[in-house]
Amino acid sequence: MAIQISDKIITQVINQAETSYPHECCGFIIGTASIDQSGELQSIGSYYLPCLNEKSENRERRFLIDPLAYQDAEDKADSEGLSIISIVHSHPDHPDIPSEFDRVHAWPGVSYIIVSVCKSKASGYRSWRLTDDRERFEQEQIRVDDGS
Repeated sequence: MAIQISDKIITQVINQAETSYPHECCGFIIGTASIDQSGELQSIGSYYLPCLNEKSENRERRFLIDPLAYQDAEDKADSEGLSIISIVHSHPDHPDIPSEFDRVHAWPGVSYIIVSVCKSKASGYRSWRLTDDRERFEQEQIRVDDGS
């Protein structure tokens, strides 16, 4: 399992996470997903689509994406022959590992990139996938390229 994204995408994600601090940020990575020759799922990001955190309370620990924003992102991606391959969010002053709340609300088949932000500076990021049985997340490799 791996997700490949450009420097540009990760820079946009980190910038949004830092400027949203102390609140969680959220967004989508749009791209393609396929099975490689070894039978592993490989996702390739084309671009980042930031969203507003619509959560009205406890935005330091939770995010909410408006269902219409999700539908718009899905429709846009579909019209381009792409799909939502990752849901991104930040963890202000917490590690870049999924919480139990994240697990309960996640969907299998999508990457979850989490950015840890400490005192308004990103301190790390990792990608996770929920297992099909929804019991746990497995970390997936992030490959960042320079976009060339």
